[in-house]
Amino acid sequence: MSSLTSILNKREITPALKPGQNVRVEPLSQFGFFTMPRSSVPEYLPPVEVNLATPFTTSLGAAADTGQTSPISTKITALDVDTLHLAQYRLYALDAAVRFEIYQPATTARFANKAGPISFHQGTTMWMIENTNWSCLPEIWLYEDKSPLTVKAYNMDLDGATYQARFAAVGFKYPLQQKDMPVKPDGEPMEPIALTVKVAQRV
Repeated sequence: MSSLTSILNKREITPALKPGQNVRVEPLSQFGFFTMPRSSVPEYLPPVEVNLATPFTTSLGAAADTGQTSPISTKITALDVDTLHLAQYRLYALDAAVRFEIYQPATTARFANKAGPISFHQGTTMWMIENTNWSCLPEIWLYEDKSPLTVKAYNMDLDGATYQARFAAVGFKYPLQQKDMPVKPDGEPMEPIALTVKVAQRV
C-alpha cells in the first residue's frame, strides 16, 4: 500500500497503522522496516498552522503580471516528530490567493507531474475541508526529523504583498520500534506489511 493510497482515502480521517502492524519506510536502504508496538496507539495531531511570511517583518511580494513571482522558501521543522515516530499529515491552505509547493527533500517536488511541481491553494483544498472529503487533500509522511519539508509560497494577488501565507497540517503520529525483518531470496519481506510509505532521502 503506497502513501498515496492509505486508508485515509475516505471521507473521515482515521489512522493508517494499527498496533502490531508492520510498516516499510522508503528509501528502504536508509530507513527500513518497523513495527508499531501492540502496547502503543496512534496519536491524533491537531492542526498545526504554519505561516511562511512574518507579520510586519517578512512579506510575500505581490504577483507580477508577467507571471514570474518570487516565492518565500522555508524549511519546515514545526511538523517534525520524536525519535522512532512516523507522522502522517494532510495539508490545506488557509489564506486566499497564496499557493504552496511542497519539496521533500529540499529540491525534489513532493507532488509533481510531467509539467513540473503541482501546487495547492485555498481554492483547491478548502472545499475538501468543508465537505469532509479528506481523501483529496495532499498527504505527506515524515520520519522523526530526518525527512523535513521545504515549502514554497507564491502570492497570486497582483494588487499587493501579504504577511499571511499560511497552511495547516493535521493527522496522526505512530510510535515505532525497529523490526529485524526476515526476507525472501528476492528481498521481499516474509511477514505481512500493512503499510509502505515514502518519506525522502535522510538528512
